Amino acid sequence: MGDFTDKAAKIAECAERLRIEACEPGFLKRLLTKTASVWALITRIPLPRGVLPRGFALPDSDAVATMPLAGALFGLVCALPARIAAMAIAPPAAAWIGCGIYTILGWSLHLDGWGDLWDGVGSGLQGERMRKVMKDSGVGAFGVAGIALAISTRAALLSGLDAGSWMSACAIGGGVGRFALAVTAYAGKYPWDDGMGRDIVRGFEGYQLFCSFAAACVLFPLAPLGWTVGMFASGISGAACAMWGAKNLGGANGDVLGASAVLGELLALMACSLYATPV
Repeated sequence: MGDFTDKAAKIAECAERLRIEACEPGFLKRLLTKTASVWALITRIPLPRGVLPRGFALPDSDAVATMPLAGALFGLVCALPARIAAMAIAPPAAAWIGCGIYTILGWSLHLDGWGDLWDGVGSGLQGERMRKVMKDSGVGAFGVAGIALAISTRAALLSGLDAGSWMSACAIGGGVGRFALAVTAYAGKYPWDDGMGRDIVRGFEGYQLFCSFAAACVLFPLAPLGWTVGMFASGISGAACAMWGAKNLGGANGDVLGASAVLGELLALMACSLYATPV
């Protein structure tokens, strides 16, 4: 009972901290800047000049907490051409076109980590030797198979949905899937001295996870059942990725973060197959 009370108190503390920050002048501008910095990281779609400050660097853990917002918008934007194409061609073909656009314009960042993880698992190694395989710039057979499986699964899931549901499903998939990345960053550890995921994992604490959850909650009205099941599944998968990384790799690096985002998105889309609201 005491442990539950402590956790409830921490959640209440995070909620109060977010409320105070939201009431401060310039909160919306700071939120948009953080989301824009994540957008610049996860997509190849350019932003208008002046949106990001000069000297832009990789987003920190506070900015990564907004990833569900950027991911949802990215999924929505890439679903629009597929939705339009579905009016003229067979929906399965339109779904594949949408997945191609999504991959080329940014999902490939997470797929790179997903493929590296598959190569690491396929190597049969562990610890630093597995990490060395995953850091290799080349993609092995296991990595290619994993990437092909992810893209084809996403296309198949969209094909199984009514085309009118693609917009809401892709928004939830893009946002809720990246909440899994936030869970992995929170639950994981980063014992190495360098790497793309170092500052994200080391700086991701309870408050950042709470903010990420709050950002994902914005998507709830799009498909309440799909969102609820998807959040539960992505949260579990994100924690599982962190545990896997700790046991087999020694921690959660950028590849594990990317892989958790891919897995979380596929699970969220599976959840949306239960319910998604046509738009």
